[in-house]
Amino acid sequence: MKKIGVLVHALTVEYALEVLNGIFSYFKDKQDVQFFVAQTKDPRTDSGNYEYQSWNSLSLLFATDIDLVIVITGSYSSTISTDHLGKILKLYKEKPIISVGADLKLPDSCYIETECKSAYDNAVEHLKNKHGCKKIAFLSANRTGSCESMMRFEAYKNALHKHKLIFDENLVFEGDFAMNRAKAVMAKKYPKKENLNFDAILCANDLMALGCQQYFMSIGVKVPEELKIIGFDDSTYAAQSTPRLSTMSQNIYEQGRIAAELAYKKLEGLEIPAVTHIPVIPLYKQSCGCVPLSNNDDIYYNLQDKLVHADAFTNGIQKMTGQFYNMLNSVENLYRLLDLSQTTETLHHFANTLDKILLALDIPACFVCFYKKPIMLDKGKDFVLPHTAGVLMMLDTERKIRDYDPGIEFNPAKNPFPSEYFENFPGSFIIHPLFSGRKNYGYIVCKIKTSNYSMHSVSMKILINTIASNYEYTRSLTKSKSLSKLNSSLQQSNSTLDIQSKTDELTQILNRRGFMDLGQKTIDLAIDVGSRGVIFFADLDGLKKINDTYGHDMGDEAIKAAAEVISHALRSSDTVGRLSGDEFAAIAIGMKLTQEKKFRSKINELCKMISKDRNFPFTLSMSIGAVEFNKENGVPSLSDLLSMADDKLYIEKKKKHKK
Repeated sequence: MKKIGVLVHALTVEYALEVLNGIFSYFKDKQDVQFFVAQTKDPRTDSGNYEYQSWNSLSLLFATDIDLVIVITGSYSSTISTDHLGKILKLYKEKPIISVGADLKLPDSCYIETECKSAYDNAVEHLKNKHGCKKIAFLSANRTGSCESMMRFEAYKNALHKHKLIFDENLVFEGDFAMNRAKAVMAKKYPKKENLNFDAILCANDLMALGCQQYFMSIGVKVPEELKIIGFDDSTYAAQSTPRLSTMSQNIYEQGRIAAELAYKKLEGLEIPAVTHIPVIPLYKQSCGCVPLSNNDDIYYNLQDKLVHADAFTNGIQKMTGQFYNMLNSVENLYRLLDLSQTTETLHHFANTLDKILLALDIPACFVCFYKKPIMLDKGKDFVLPHTAGVLMMLDTERKIRDYDPGIEFNPAKNPFPSEYFENFPGSFIIHPLFSGRKNYGYIVCKIKTSNYSMHSVSMKILINTIASNYEYTRSLTKSKSLSKLNSSLQQSNSTLDIQSKTDELTQILNRRGFMDLGQKTIDLAIDVGSRGVIFFADLDGLKKINDTYGHDMGDEAIKAAAEVISHALRSSDTVGRLSGDEFAAIAIGMKLTQEKKFRSKINELCKMISKDRNFPFTLSMSIGAVEFNKENGVPSLSDLLSMADDKLYIEKKKKHKK
């Protein structure tokens, strides 16, 4: 099995997604390849207070026995210089690397690079000869340290020189590859239309070009009549802008496909070139004046000055428009995910809901692991993979694996993907650290069937938040409960609680004192985490008749049986107590009052079963009252809730007596 890692800055950037589409298309039918996509962000990023935690994906990827790494270097351009990225990767375990976008200057590495010199040569000639432009500005991102930006800048200068146009350093601006930055730079330099002192501008990417276009049009500059604009990337934004942006296609999809092909050949032992050049092709549309503003067809003029329909641009690019349509089609699934994630309360509940979540997202497999204890990580601090982790759950619908807390421990610093689950398991996987705030709990790995990485990224973010929330809630319950199933974490451990004094001697469930103490804490905790629940008040029907007819010993047996019935009718995480004689109460966190009817049916069924199993000369019967509590109704008192449930119980008793 060939194991390939893919490093990408963010799964929400169009450039990176197109490269990934190309990689995915090449590998999707290969049955001898696993490739793991790791979204790292930037440890210094200001995007989100805790997104620096995503950088830990780098440690996870390089810790495993990955055979080769594809780095989408161009996706890091706006935040990490190419030289700095190369130095960072050099610190990790050396592996063969294929860089998409620039040379990382690492041992045993090759790279794919766009050849933009001829494209800029043609663009400058086009602006000068066809549109009469004499002063052509440039919006760069050179201060990011991006090799791509600097190559485009050099190509721009060479083209000016070749076509005998003056290079004016005052007409070179810094935009950092960002739309808002481009707007801000132009607003500061050209606050009024009258300040404009150039007739065309070339931009190092489409986002900056669109920022220019939007700003200058907002102050009354007519595009393209008074200002010609050409971007770079041929992005969806360019195709959908008004006017449609003239741009340059660097065949991003093909770069990803070629990177995947080179990686496969390398692992097959074949020789691959040190550098592969991809030609850049200008597409002249409305923003430079080639296509009339009245024509809304997706058309452009090519290098030969021939009119071409975009649909005929058959270079293998799968346009991002399709990606966005897929996202729209997935909105309903995301809605279902949010709904399902809100129904889980503990890790155990989450595990039982995970199959429905994965079905909603069309994800065939999901692996979740926790470190021995959460790692507190601050921004700027180095992350060191711990040497002990445990498998929390593995759900694989393809191989019919459903393991929850299987007790498997392993060393993630050696290999974060245990062979028990990942050996001979081809396909595409996304790995992501499992964190909330400063706490890093572990990581999650999802197998995916489609190349809709942006939607999967959002889905994983929701899953991660849900798991982290369930973990904290489970841990809180662990401190206050003594029930444990499936070796899960619902255990009562309150050092100040005298268990004997709060346990009913006859039934071995909580007595009134224990129930009122623990019950109020359980309700308070549920309200704190925004959950809801149901309070049940129940009593045994006809206990006096049982005592009078069959004796008090049989009455005690009936009470014990009633305690078992109500305990078995609820979950192990719910709180059950005997308040007095034949009166019982229970708290079911996360339950809704609409489930009361189902609960009653279960009680009746269990009463019949236990009566038959124990050869009672009567059929056990219980009456129930129930009320719901939630955050919207404030912080409720357990005493008040029991009183309301008792009122409902009294109504049911009256109905039974009438019958």
